[in-house]
Amino acid sequence: MFSRRYMCFLVFFLVFTSCMGKGNVLPEKELATLPAVKIMEIAAEEYQANEFDRAIYYYEYVRKNLTNDYENLAWATYEIGFIKYQQGKYKEALSYFDEVITINSPNNAPLILAAQMKERIQKKISKK
Repeated sequence: MFSRRYMCFLVFFLVFTSCMGKGNVLPEKELATLPAVKIMEIAAEEYQANEFDRAIYYYEYVRKNLTNDYENLAWATYEIGFIKYQQGKYKEALSYFDEVITINSPNNAPLILAAQMKERIQKKISKK
Protein backbone atom coordinates (compact mmCIF):
# COMPACT_ATOMS: atom_id res chain seq x y z
CA MET A 1 0.00 0.00 0.00
CA PHE A 2 2.62 2.56 1.06
CA SER A 3 6.26 2.26 0.18
CA ARG A 4 8.78 1.90 2.95
CA ARG A 5 10.41 5.15 1.87
CA TYR A 6 7.07 6.98 2.11
CA MET A 7 6.40 5.54 5.58
CA CYS A 8 9.83 6.64 6.81
CA PHE A 9 9.22 10.13 5.48
CA LEU A 10 5.77 10.24 7.09
CA VAL A 11 7.13 9.13 10.48
CA PHE A 12 9.97 11.68 10.27
CA PHE A 13 7.52 14.43 9.29
CA LEU A 14 5.14 13.64 12.14
CA VAL A 15 7.91 13.52 14.72
CA PHE A 16 9.48 16.72 13.39
CA THR A 17 6.24 18.70 13.33
CA SER A 18 5.20 17.47 16.77
CA CYS A 19 8.47 18.80 18.17
CA MET A 20 8.03 22.23 16.63
CA GLY A 21 6.84 24.75 19.15
CA LYS A 22 8.33 22.74 21.98
CA GLY A 23 11.67 24.54 21.83
CA ASN A 24 13.22 26.65 24.50
CA VAL A 25 11.90 29.96 25.67
CA LEU A 26 13.46 33.11 24.28
CA PRO A 27 16.44 34.24 26.34
CA GLU A 28 16.09 37.49 28.29
CA LYS A 29 18.69 39.12 26.07
CA GLU A 30 16.40 38.59 23.08
CA LEU A 31 13.29 39.60 25.01
CA ALA A 32 14.96 42.92 25.81
CA THR A 33 14.79 43.78 22.10
CA LEU A 34 11.03 43.18 21.86
CA PRO A 35 8.22 45.59 22.68
CA ALA A 36 6.08 44.71 25.69
CA VAL A 37 3.05 43.98 23.53
CA LYS A 38 5.00 41.27 21.66
CA ILE A 39 6.19 39.65 24.88
CA MET A 40 2.61 39.63 26.15
CA GLU A 41 1.50 38.03 22.86
CA ILE A 42 4.11 35.31 23.19
CA ALA A 43 3.00 34.65 26.77
CA ALA A 44 -0.64 34.45 25.66
CA GLU A 45 0.28 32.00 22.89
CA GLU A 46 2.10 29.81 25.40
CA TYR A 47 -0.94 29.95 27.68
CA GLN A 48 -3.24 28.97 24.79
CA ALA A 49 -0.95 26.00 24.11
CA ASN A 50 -1.27 24.96 27.79
CA GLU A 51 2.43 25.70 28.30
CA PHE A 52 1.75 27.38 31.64
CA ASP A 53 5.33 27.42 32.93
CA ARG A 54 6.49 29.02 29.71
CA ALA A 55 3.68 31.58 29.83
CA ILE A 56 4.64 32.43 33.41
CA TYR A 57 8.27 32.85 32.30
CA TYR A 58 7.25 35.59 29.86
CA TYR A 59 4.80 37.23 32.24
CA GLU A 60 7.49 37.24 34.95
CA TYR A 61 9.89 38.87 32.51
CA VAL A 62 7.39 41.71 32.08
CA ARG A 63 6.97 41.99 35.84
CA LYS A 64 10.72 42.15 36.48
CA ASN A 65 11.83 44.29 33.58
CA LEU A 66 8.95 46.56 32.59
CA THR A 67 8.08 47.93 36.01
CA ASN A 68 7.10 51.37 34.67
CA ASP A 69 4.67 49.94 32.12
CA TYR A 70 1.82 49.77 34.59
CA GLU A 71 -0.81 48.41 32.24
CA ASN A 72 1.27 45.44 31.06
CA LEU A 73 2.58 44.97 34.60
CA ALA A 74 -1.00 44.69 35.86
CA TRP A 75 -2.03 42.32 33.06
CA ALA A 76 1.06 40.10 33.48
CA THR A 77 0.48 39.86 37.22
CA TYR A 78 -3.21 39.09 36.69
CA GLU A 79 -2.42 36.38 34.14
CA ILE A 80 0.01 34.64 36.48
CA GLY A 81 -2.63 34.76 39.20
CA PHE A 82 -5.17 33.28 36.82
CA ILE A 83 -2.82 30.45 35.86
CA LYS A 84 -2.20 29.72 39.55
CA TYR A 85 -5.98 29.71 40.08
CA GLN A 86 -6.43 27.21 37.25
CA GLN A 87 -3.74 25.03 38.79
CA GLY A 88 -5.63 25.03 42.09
CA LYS A 89 -2.90 27.06 43.81
CA TYR A 90 -5.38 29.42 45.42
CA LYS A 91 -3.09 31.04 48.00
CA GLU A 92 -0.52 31.89 45.32
CA ALA A 93 -3.27 33.17 43.04
CA LEU A 94 -4.62 35.40 45.81
CA SER A 95 -1.22 36.98 46.36
CA TYR A 96 -0.95 37.85 42.66
CA PHE A 97 -4.49 39.23 42.59
CA ASP A 98 -3.74 41.30 45.70
CA GLU A 99 -0.71 42.71 43.92
CA VAL A 100 -2.70 43.58 40.79
CA ILE A 101 -5.04 45.70 42.87
CA THR A 102 -2.10 47.79 44.12
CA ILE A 103 -0.81 48.61 40.62
CA ASN A 104 -1.77 52.05 39.35
CA SER A 105 -2.74 50.83 35.87
CA PRO A 106 -4.38 53.26 33.43
CA ASN A 107 -6.64 50.36 32.44
CA ASN A 108 -8.96 49.25 35.25
CA ALA A 109 -9.85 45.92 33.62
CA PRO A 110 -7.10 43.81 35.26
CA LEU A 111 -7.87 45.38 38.64
CA ILE A 112 -11.59 44.63 38.32
CA LEU A 113 -10.92 41.06 37.16
CA ALA A 114 -8.44 40.51 39.99
CA ALA A 115 -11.03 41.66 42.54
CA GLN A 116 -13.60 39.30 41.01
CA MET A 117 -11.16 36.39 41.07
CA LYS A 118 -10.29 37.12 44.71
CA GLU A 119 -13.97 36.93 45.57
CA ARG A 120 -14.37 33.66 43.64
CA ILE A 121 -11.39 32.10 45.42
CA GLN A 122 -12.53 33.26 48.85
CA LYS A 123 -15.94 31.65 48.21
CA LYS A 124 -14.26 28.39 47.16
CA ILE A 125 -12.05 28.41 50.24
CA SER A 126 -14.92 29.16 52.61
CA LYS A 127 -16.95 26.21 51.20
CA LYS A 128 -14.22 23.75 52.17
